[in-house]
Amino acid sequence: MDREGNSSGPKKRRLLPLAPAPAPAGGSGQGAGGSSGTRGRRQVTAACEACRRRKSKCNAERPKCTLCVRHGTDCRYATAPTETHSQALKRKHSELQTRITPYEELFDILKTKSETESLEILKRIRSGNDVGSILRQARDGDLLMQLSLAPEARRRYEFPYISDMPASILVPDNLYLRSFVYETTFRAPPSHGFSQDAHRDGYGDDRYLKPYHAAQVVEPDFSDIKISKWTPVIKDDNLLRRLLNCYLYYQHTWTAAFHMDYFLQDLSSGKTRFCSSLLVNAVLAAACAMSRELPDRNKFWVPYTLGYQFLAEARRLWEIESTIRPGSLTTIQAAVVLSIVATTTAMDKVGTSYLLQAMAMATNLDLFSVTAGTQNEETRRARSVTAWGLFCWQAWQRFYFSKPPLLVDPPQYPLPDPTLDKAWYGEIWLRYPMSHTLYPTNLAFTMNTNFQLRLMMNEMALELFEDDKPPHMTQAKALECKSRLDNWFTNLPEPLMPTKVVLPDHMKIHLEYYGTMISIVRLLAQSGTTLDVTWQNIITHAEVRLETLLRLYYLRHSFESYDPLLMHWLLFLGDSILFKLDSAGSRGGAAVAVNPESLRSTLILCAKGLYDQSRNFHIAVLLYRLLRDRMKSHDLDLLRTTVFASDSGAAGEDDQPLMTQYIQAQWLAPIVTTSGDGNDDSKRTLDYLLREYEKLSLDHHDVEDVSESDSSADPSPPPRS
Repeated sequence: MDREGNSSGPKKRRLLPLAPAPAPAGGSGQGAGGSSGTRGRRQVTAACEACRRRKSKCNAERPKCTLCVRHGTDCRYATAPTETHSQALKRKHSELQTRITPYEELFDILKTKSETESLEILKRIRSGNDVGSILRQARDGDLLMQLSLAPEARRRYEFPYISDMPASILVPDNLYLRSFVYETTFRAPPSHGFSQDAHRDGYGDDRYLKPYHAAQVVEPDFSDIKISKWTPVIKDDNLLRRLLNCYLYYQHTWTAAFHMDYFLQDLSSGKTRFCSSLLVNAVLAAACAMSRELPDRNKFWVPYTLGYQFLAEARRLWEIESTIRPGSLTTIQAAVVLSIVATTTAMDKVGTSYLLQAMAMATNLDLFSVTAGTQNEETRRARSVTAWGLFCWQAWQRFYFSKPPLLVDPPQYPLPDPTLDKAWYGEIWLRYPMSHTLYPTNLAFTMNTNFQLRLMMNEMALELFEDDKPPHMTQAKALECKSRLDNWFTNLPEPLMPTKVVLPDHMKIHLEYYGTMISIVRLLAQSGTTLDVTWQNIITHAEVRLETLLRLYYLRHSFESYDPLLMHWLLFLGDSILFKLDSAGSRGGAAVAVNPESLRSTLILCAKGLYDQSRNFHIAVLLYRLLRDRMKSHDLDLLRTTVFASDSGAAGEDDQPLMTQYIQAQWLAPIVTTSGDGNDDSKRTLDYLLREYEKLSLDHHDVEDVSESDSSADPSPPPRS
C-alpha cells in the first residue's frame, strides 16, 4: 500500500532478455544474414522450389526443409548451399554458355563455308562425330583437305578380288618388281643392298609411301589470288582456287596448253597478256571433272553442275573471241582446253573443231616459227610452250584415232634441255600430310619426255595412217617403230627410270611405251601378217609390264582420281583379258598357261578402274558399260560382289544413263575386233560401238530410255538474263 501511495506514478517493470532458441539439428540452411541473438524469422539465402511455389516461409533446411517434411512434399533446391538465386542463375548461364559456344562456332562455320564444305560437315555430324572433333579439324586447316587426307595414312590400297600380284607377272626380268614403289608398297622400307636405311633411295620419301592425291600443291602458290574476278559463275574464291589446283595437279603436265607461271602471274595481277576470262572459265570447266568434292561432275548435261555453268560461260566468250582476227594467244590456249573437255564428254568431233580453229589462229600468229612470231623473249617463251602443247595434243589425239596428223611438222622452236632451262617448263612442288618436306614433280623432265613421245607418235601416224584406208604396216615398218620406241625408252631421264617412277604422270609414260608397242604389233597382225614367236614374245613382254604398272598405280594411288589416259589402258588391258578368257587361255595359237582366277582378278580390277573413272567424266561411263556387258555372268557377279558390296551407293550408279543422243566420238576403242572386222577401224569407233550396243537385247541390262528423264536436259548453255 505504502509503496503504491508513495509512488508518483506507475512504476515500469524491467524486462529480462529472452533465452536463445535451441540450435537446430541441421543448421546447414542458415543464411548469411541469420543471427542467433536476434528475435524474428531467420534469414535464408534461398528457399526450396516447393516453398517458392507455395509462397511459404522456408527455413532452407537440407536435405528437406521443415514445411516439406510437414506436408510430405518433394523438397528440391535450384541453388547450391550458401548460393542465392541470382548467383545460381549466373552460374547456370555460364555453364550453358560453355556448352553452347562450340555449337555457335559450328553454326558460324556452316554459314561461312562453301556449300560443298558445309555438306561435308553435315555428313560428319550425321556419322556421329562430336562437335569438338569437327571444330578441331576446321580450326587446324581447311576441312576438305583434312577430310580427304585423313584416310590416307594407309601404306597401300588393296586389290578388289585377289589381294596378291598374279604369278604371271612375277617374272625375273620384270624391272618394275625392283622399283622403289614396288618395294615400299610390299616390303617397306626398300632394300637395294644398302647397309643403312638412310642411304636407300626411296626410304622416307613420301611420294613412295602415300598416294598422289593426298599431297597438296605448295608451289606455285596462288592462295591469295582472287579468281572470282575472272568469272561470273561463282564468287567462292576458296573453291575456285581448289579447282585451279586440280587442273595443275591432273591435267597441265599432260597437255601444257599454256605457260603455267606466266598464266598465274597475270591471273593474280589482272593483266590479260597471258590470261583471259575465256581461258579461266575453260580451265575451271575442265577442272570440275577433276575435283572429287563436286557431286555429279560426270553429268555434263545437267545445268545445275558447276562444270556445265563454267562451260556455258566459256562457250559464250568463245563465240565472241573466236571471230576476232588474227586471234590471240589465250584464245588458242582456251581452244586446247575446250578440246580436252569435249573429248572427255565423248564429243571429240567438237573437240577436233576447236583444234582446227586453234591451229588456224596459231598459223596466223606465226606460233610455229622459230621466233614464235615475236621478238619479246617472255612472250616468245609463252607462245612456244603453247605451240608445243597444241602440236602434242593433236598428235596424241590423231595417233589414238588412227588418223593422219593435222600438223605434219613440229614447232620450229627447239625444245629446251630440261636440265638447263627448267623455267621454260616450270615446276610443281608438293607437300604430303604430316610432312614438312617439299617434293618436286619433275615437271620439266616429264613434259620434255612427253613432248618427245608425241613427236614420235606424230611421225608414226604420218607414215602409217591415211583417211578411209587401212594402216600401212609391214614387218620392216613395225621393227623401225619398235626401234624408235626402244631408243626413246632407253634414254629416259633419271627421275623417270623404271626403278624410280612413282607419280601417275611418270607411270603413264611407261604405260604408253608398252601399250604403243602392243598396238604396233596389233597393226602388223591387222595388216595380214602372221605373228611368229618373236612378235608373240614382244606382246607378252609388253603385256606383263603394262599390267604390272597398272597394278602398282592402283596400289599406290587408286584409280579414283581423274585420268583419261589411264581409262584408255584399263580398257586396253581389260579387253585383252576378256579375249584370253573367251579363247580358253590361248591367243594366236600360242598356249598361255595362266590361272583363270588370276585373269579374273585383273578383269575385275580393270572394270573397277573404269567405274571409278566414270565418276569423273562421261566417256568412262560408256567404256565401263562396254566392258561390263561383255563379261560372263559369273565374272559380273564377282564384280558386283567385290566392288559394290562395300559401297551401298555404288550399285545404283552401275547403270548410269548413256546419253547417246549427245555422243559425237570418233575415238577408237582399244579393243580386239573379230577377225572379219580386222581392217575396218570404223567398227571400233565409240559412235559405232554405242549404236551397236543400243541394238542389243541384253538379258539383265535394258538400255535406258533417258529421253523423258529430268537429268537429260539440253546441254546448250543456260539462258542468260
